[in-house]
Amino acid sequence: MAAELTAVRLLAPHFGDSAYVWTNVIGVIMAAMALGAMLGGRLSGKALADRWPFRLLLAAGVMLLLAPFVTHWLGSTLLPDDLPLDHAMPALIRGSLVATALVFAPPMLLLAAVSPLLIVLLAKGGASLGRAAGDVAAAGTIGSLIGTFAATHWLVPGFGCRIALAVAASVLLLAAALVAPRKGRTAAGAGLLLGIAMLFAHGGPLRPTQDGVELVAERETAYQFLQVHKSKSDGEPERTTLVINEGLDSFHSLAIDGSAFTQGAYYDWHAVAPLLAGDGARPEAMRALSIGDAAGTLRQIYAAVHPGVEVDAVDIDAETMALGDEFFTAPKAAGKRYAIDGRVFLQRSKQRWHTIHVDAYAHQVYVPAHLASKEFFVAAHDRLHDGGVLACNVGALSLEDAVLKAVAATVGSVFQDVRVFLVPGSRNALLVARRAKALTPERLAVATLPTDTLHDNDRAIWHGMVTACADSDRWHQIQAKTPVLMDDQPLLDELLFASYVELTDPRASIPCSGSRGTVDAEQEAFGALQAGEWQRVLDAVASSSQETALLRQFAGDARWQRRELHSAEIEYRAGLAASPSAEVRATLNSRLLGARHQLKPIEAAESAASMNGWLAGLMTLIGVALIAAFRRI
Repeated sequence: MAAELTAVRLLAPHFGDSAYVWTNVIGVIMAAMALGAMLGGRLSGKALADRWPFRLLLAAGVMLLLAPFVTHWLGSTLLPDDLPLDHAMPALIRGSLVATALVFAPPMLLLAAVSPLLIVLLAKGGASLGRAAGDVAAAGTIGSLIGTFAATHWLVPGFGCRIALAVAASVLLLAAALVAPRKGRTAAGAGLLLGIAMLFAHGGPLRPTQDGVELVAERETAYQFLQVHKSKSDGEPERTTLVINEGLDSFHSLAIDGSAFTQGAYYDWHAVAPLLAGDGARPEAMRALSIGDAAGTLRQIYAAVHPGVEVDAVDIDAETMALGDEFFTAPKAAGKRYAIDGRVFLQRSKQRWHTIHVDAYAHQVYVPAHLASKEFFVAAHDRLHDGGVLACNVGALSLEDAVLKAVAATVGSVFQDVRVFLVPGSRNALLVARRAKALTPERLAVATLPTDTLHDNDRAIWHGMVTACADSDRWHQIQAKTPVLMDDQPLLDELLFASYVELTDPRASIPCSGSRGTVDAEQEAFGALQAGEWQRVLDAVASSSQETALLRQFAGDARWQRRELHSAEIEYRAGLAASPSAEVRATLNSRLLGARHQLKPIEAAESAASMNGWLAGLMTLIGVALIAAFRRI
């Protein structure tokens, strides 16, 4: 169990620790143990069966010692460097299965073969068969229990997963030495010395950074793997990011040198929530709550645009807050801090807030199910003042996203007014709901904004965001026929699969097969594009009686926003073939170059997913072949 739990943590910096990775690790190891039990049962009837426990334990221990090095190599081999988060899941899921099969299945198979041998050897030594089986099962269970608690509560958070795995391997090598025959004692002693040496051999980062990125901190906590990166491009300010597990092109906290904002990332837009809670003016004696605060990016923005407002911070992992204090050094809003699960905190707290921000993510793309259920939003509703605002960050590329629809429907079952704002140039939606009052974003047009706490560039950014949010057409009400998420029926895993795994890029242009005039269709498509309603853009293009270069441009832009970049490229090429004006031709050529640039990492992700799929199939065939081979022994 220590090795199994540590396996997930060792894979996490490369493949993440999503439910799919856990399933792959557990499933592969269970299959390996089934094969091992079959092998052990057959070896127990062979001559010199008493020598096999030593051989199996020694081989398994050495394999586990090598696992960190092999995993590091496989992480680089199975995945491209610039894997984009929104196209990564197929490559990560299949890659984690391949890595588990190559790294952890062989030692687990060998370990599982030991128990049947011990039962038979004990029975041959005079113990009853039932007692032998019971004693071996009990000893194995107790060992697994010790390994489970030691790995999770002590070894991994205290020493890191590589040392934890080396300790587990050393215990196996010690067991091998204890049961070694006379001729095997030298090998057993060498293996044990190797295990002890490996406790001091691991150094450097668990996952190296890409070129141009400086690793300034790395932590393995009881919950996750953390890194703090600093990067700077030519002509751009330095960026500090908190990266969790596999990271990819995503992060959980961000700071831009010289600015209170994050260059338009979703954190900036959350700062509008207090103005919505006060109909354009901040409520008196205002207090905010940040659930999933990580390194404190939201508190940093609050300190600049809402001076004097206290923000209470909640994060399940205290280490993220500690890293925020150490490396994210910009001023942050004052307030209390709590290292506790956000759901537990809300249910036990007696405090009320004017705004509650929910930005809690697990495994990069997962909204934790217990933080997206009706019961959670009821608790949030109860902890808001009348007129208070709930602001949730939901990963979504469009209003049609399955997760966004489900979360919006669930919030709508508790709050009267729920709106969605698609954050420009991102994979995020700002979902806002208000207690007991209607949302009035149009009143932001006359909001009083601070002027003395921001420098000129930040002031312009803030005014631009508030102006954009004052456009009521950019706030959408999602009317979705979808089940309300409940604690006893968490559907988010299935919805996430629909959003991130079953990516649907039709790789075809929209046929203009309607009866609408082209000018009317162009106007409709343009208006929908401005409002961020991508499906309405495509519907407007389809309603046209004939195609035009401008319609193809609009269709390509909508496809781009939905991350259907193959289709976007096809739309732009069709626009170039439709006799565009010089101005439209220049725009289409520029869009086409941009689409090709963004397609490169997506195509690399698709190639990796395909390769890992074939390798996963090969691993399955090898497993079937081993079953056939063991049956012949």
